[in-house]
Amino acid sequence: MNIKNKNIDAGTNRPDAESNFFNKVEIAYAKSKAEVWEMMAARLDEKPKKRTVKMLSNRLWIGLAATILVLAGIFSVMRFYTTTIHNPSGQHLTAYLPDGSGVELNAQSTIKFHPLWWRISREVGFEGEAFFKVKKGKAFQVISTMGKTIVLGTSFNIFSREDEYKVNCFTGKVKVVSVTKNEAVLSPGYHAEIEKGGAIKVFKNNAAKNTASWRNGLFSFTSTPLALVVQEIERQYAVNIRLNVRADYYYTGYFSRKKTVEEVLALLCKTFGLTFEKKSGNDFQINE
Repeated sequence: MNIKNKNIDAGTNRPDAESNFFNKVEIAYAKSKAEVWEMMAARLDEKPKKRTVKMLSNRLWIGLAATILVLAGIFSVMRFYTTTIHNPSGQHLTAYLPDGSGVELNAQSTIKFHPLWWRISREVGFEGEAFFKVKKGKAFQVISTMGKTIVLGTSFNIFSREDEYKVNCFTGKVKVVSVTKNEAVLSPGYHAEIEKGGAIKVFKNNAAKNTASWRNGLFSFTSTPLALVVQEIERQYAVNIRLNVRADYYYTGYFSRKKTVEEVLALLCKTFGLTFEKKSGNDFQINE
């Protein structure tokens, strides 16, 4: 059976039937192809808004982080930059703090403070012996291994060596605080000592001026172990002294720094019937 479809035959028998068909169904558009491509290219060149916001946000955080680091660096320098003044053996030295307060350092004494932080906190680290004349102002603290002394504006003497801590008040008032938080307030003429356990002894010192007589080159001792007297002589004259004697000698007396070390040792030894010999330039030995 031969069945013919006229519609199909009509389509297959015409070579440009397809193009004619699409030309007939093409929808008219107001813009040309070139214009459409130009619009699409422009759209592709546009940067997404979200990405721009993200970039600005990252820059902001980076800026804030850099600012914080700079401020932290400035704070660290101001807070922890330290000036250290060490007075060696054989010398006396007067140092001045940023507010004009004066510190007279005995031999072998050291102070530390933060000059850039001084307006915020007047604080001094100290070991040795010194006489302080403090200018009035904010609270002033002297911190040592065994305790600290707090003042507002006064003069006082501190002795802080190894396990000894002594404070003598000359003018104004001072507060002495031990590492165990015990406290004592001193008026002029009073003396405080911090014991090893942290307790504080306070008593009237009728000879308070003698406790700072070292400022005038005079050193007084009352029932002081000979070993401690010898240590002071070593500090004042920058010498080494070996004790070849018993440990039960106690000395009451004084010596002047105007004398030579040989003269001082002769005076000291005469008190106990001892002798001394010079081993080398700065080395001495005391014998029974």
